[in-house]
Amino acid sequence: MASVKGRLVRASILEEQPGPGAWVERGEIVVRGDGRPQPVLPVEAIRLRGQHNLANVTMACAIASEAGIPLDAMARAIRAFTGVPHRLEVVGSVNGAAWVNDSIATSPERTIAGLRAFSEPVVLLLGGRDKNLDLDGLRELARSRCRTVVCFGESGDLFCTAMRGAVADCTRVNTLDEAVALAATRTAPGDVVLLSPAGTSFDAYPNFEVRGEAFRAVVRALPGFTEEVSP
Repeated sequence: MASVKGRLVRASILEEQPGPGAWVERGEIVVRGDGRPQPVLPVEAIRLRGQHNLANVTMACAIASEAGIPLDAMARAIRAFTGVPHRLEVVGSVNGAAWVNDSIATSPERTIAGLRAFSEPVVLLLGGRDKNLDLDGLRELARSRCRTVVCFGESGDLFCTAMRGAVADCTRVNTLDEAVALAATRTAPGDVVLLSPAGTSFDAYPNFEVRGEAFRAVVRALPGFTEEVSP
């Protein structure tokens, strides 16, 4: 592009890019500098869920290639990286259901990205303080992805009203602790219990990190909790 003053590098998870960059091709991330495309690693080796994380890794490879990082070093770093707290963080499992902390999801769009990361049936925990954002997209995705929705906090009524009719089982409780306790009674082996609130934490917690830490602590106290999660 003529408007780019430096060297333009592109990244895509959908198709090969012209010039230098990175993309996904036949199940692998590949990069190209000034020569031929070279494979970095298979997509299945990435330990992060979701297309948004695949896009992030692909862009990171494009940047690393421009910085002169060797391909094997990129692959080692990607294979070792398991994510950061409160962003689709797997806390552990209870009776065969995985519990996931995505407390950073303070808007419907972030919750939609979190839901799309899972093919398993989801028990979704929504709540907190609403940002007055549209919930139609979240409602439609929940229709096909969620077996249960538990709504909590200041905007629990708002979220529950939005989800009713789309999800057969939608329940309103007051606190995050109560949401965890109720969700634990609604799971089946193979489910994912996802805290991806779509609202801020400010009704009950100073920030999303404190909310995520509270979720993690309550989940770890559930009977039968283990840190081991089936792949």
